[in-house]
Amino acid sequence: MSDPSPADRTPFPVYSALVDQWVQAGRAVPGVPDREWERLMATPVWPTW
Repeated sequence: MSDPSPADRTPFPVYSALVDQWVQAGRAVPGVPDREWERLMATPVWPTW
């Protein structure tokens, strides 16, 4: 049996409500890829001119 998907939070109602609030606010959610972080990590630290 595999682990439940990150979006499947039904056994944890408090956590589910918190995840919903964070998603609506545009915040990072544990178990879900963070596009802003990935973009920042892909950007060079120093200019490459």
